[in-house]
This record gives sequence, C-alpha cells and structure tokens, in this order.
Amino acid sequence: MAILDHWHPILPSSKLKKNSVAGVRLAGNDLVLYRNSQNELGALTDHCPHRRMKLSLGKVYGDKLQCSYHGWTFDAKGNGESPATPKLYACAKHYEVAEKFDAIWVRNAGAVTQFPVFDVEGHYNVCNLAHRVKAPLELTVDNFCEIEHTPTTHAFFGYPLERMHEVEVEFKPTDTSVRVLNKGPRKNISLLMRTLVGIGDDYQFMDDWTTYFSPVYSIYDHWWQCPKTGKESMVRWRLYLFFVPIDECETAIFTFAFTKSRYPGRYGGVRLFKWLMSSMLDYEIRLDVRILEGLADKNPSIEGMKLSRFDRVLGLNRERIEKIYRGNGIHLAACG
Repeated sequence: MAILDHWHPILPSSKLKKNSVAGVRLAGNDLVLYRNSQNELGALTDHCPHRRMKLSLGKVYGDKLQCSYHGWTFDAKGNGESPATPKLYACAKHYEVAEKFDAIWVRNAGAVTQFPVFDVEGHYNVCNLAHRVKAPLELTVDNFCEIEHTPTTHAFFGYPLERMHEVEVEFKPTDTSVRVLNKGPRKNISLLMRTLVGIGDDYQFMDDWTTYFSPVYSIYDHWWQCPKTGKESMVRWRLYLFFVPIDECETAIFTFAFTKSRYPGRYGGVRLFKWLMSSMLDYEIRLDVRILEGLADKNPSIEGMKLSRFDRVLGLNRERIEKIYRGNGIHLAACG
C-alpha cells in the first residue's frame, strides 16, 4: 500500500473552473489537475513525457491538456498525441479523480481503497475550509488529536486551564482506528454564543472523535451536555478533518464542517448563522496553524518527549499511520 493509493482531497472545487489547469503537490509528488469544457476532470503527473515540461503550465485545448512546450495533448487517461509526429505514442501517468463535497479527490489509478464515509444525514454543511501548515503530517495530526492545548490555544472549543485536571479522557483503539472521548467543564463562552447554541450554565463540553488512516482523517463530534440530566445543547458540530501531506515538511488540512440543530425550521435555522460559524471555525483552525508553525523542533518522532495522560493517542496514531497509511514503512524524516 502506497500513500497515493488512498483517496485524498487535494483542491477545493472552486479553485478549478472550466477550461482551467492547476498544479498541486501530494506527498512529494507533483500533479496537475484540469477541468475541460464538459466539466470533466483529469489528474496527471506534472511532467510531460516528451521533454519534461511542467504540464501545469499548459492549457485546456480540445478538452485535453496541452503542454505549453511543444503542444502535445493528453486525455484524462494520460494518452498523449504529438501534432508534429502523429504516429508517435506517449503516455503520462494518470490518477483516478473524483469530485465530492465541493472538493477534488485523487488516488492512484487501479487502487482498491474505499472512499471515506461521510455520515451526515440530518446535518447541514456549514462550510468547507482549506489550510496549509508548515509541519509534518504526524505533528499536525498530534495537534488535532489531543485536547490539552485547547485552554491556551482556542477561544471557543475545549476546556479552561484551571480545571484541566477535571477533564476525563478515554481511549478506544482498534486495528484500523483510534477513538478518543473527552468530557469536562466548559470554557467561559459569551452569553450570545451560549444562547445561540443552547448551552446551560452547568453544561460540560463533550469531545468525541475517531481517527482513521486510509487516508488520515478524523471525525469530531462536539456538543455540550448537562452532567446531571443528560440534556444536550441545541446545536452539535460534526467536523471531518483530512490531513494531507504536501511533502515531508508541510501538510494541508481540509475541513468539512456540518452542524445539527434541534431548533424549528429547515436545518434548525443554522443557515442564518452560517457566516458566523464558518468564520469562527476558520479562526480556530488558524490558531492551530500558528501553534504548529511555532514548534521549536519539527522532528515527528516522539522519542524523548515527556508525555501527559492525554498524549497516549500520539503513539497509537503513529502505529496506524505506519501500518495502514504508509504500508509498514518507517518514515520519520526530520524537518528544519
């Protein structure tokens, strides 16, 4: 199993209009995406087999991708034609490509991995976000898979620092996933937000997520709940975060955010506050990016670290990244 055998979101759909071309990078591999006039997508290696020109510098011509150097054209399967030597056959490596949830996804042609399951029945898609962070895959996943940093990093989600010792954490690993459940006293949230979300004064913040490894992504359920009665907040979050390695030292984070509301009306009136929720989530993720890029040591190894009770997940995730995502290869190159 190779990294590119897994489905990865690689570009927001809005970034690739009809008859346009885009160069992208995935796990150290340069790819080119194009969309023709029929709205058909193609994904090829960004390397013309003729004279090694970047195909991402080309254009869509006759619904194929045309190289800017000598005008050779390539279809979505990578089959190439030379205008100067029509009988000469050339082929560029192609990838399978799909468009779902307003994003373009790719994987190696012929791979048999399943597309990630989005269980969002009854949820409203608030927003989809894309961020880049100058940190390796493992360290990026580390940040989003523990909650000890939330008191000092985040404004809305998480727990207050002075009461972190009260937070309960439970780990439920399987051979192919790692589930983490956290519950504890909530942060001091503004009255406006508490009213909109339906959070009572004595509610706890509930944080339940599961990380999968084909590709590497986590599904987060966030809500607030009364510990005595079990009554929940009126609004819940369900976030899908995909951690996509650009190369050994940089990672893309694709976020697909959904909410579920018990207020009356279609989607519980969530659409009225879509702009607010989107802005808030974007802000929270940017705070994560800032923290990650401030790390003094970006070596993805955890050897020598002094880990807390919340950090067991770091080792569990690494074991499955190596076994499932990378196919048992040991790959922990350090970044400067």
